[in-house]
Amino acid sequence: MKETKQSLSELWSLLRNKEEQFGLKKLSLTERDILQTIIHYQGESRYISLEDILKKCSHPRATFFRCLKKLRTNNFVKVIKNDQDARRSFIKVYPKFIN
Repeated sequence: MKETKQSLSELWSLLRNKEEQFGLKKLSLTERDILQTIIHYQGESRYISLEDILKKCSHPRATFFRCLKKLRTNNFVKVIKNDQDARRSFIKVYPKFIN
């Protein structure tokens, strides 16, 4: 049990260190959660459909868009309009946050 506590403590320490390294400390837990959801569902793709991520996100729509605005303002993500259909948008996470 002691070994598990120590490894869990080391894992939390590593996580907090990486969050600070990438500038995630200025984000709220909800904003971090939404960013993580976007990264997870984006996978190996260059971007993900805004419509798709809204369906998969567990947060209310208003909360999602409020957090998305902050993520855009702080240059974590970029929203791209579809060339053929201006009503469709895609979200792209900047590469430094993916690898």
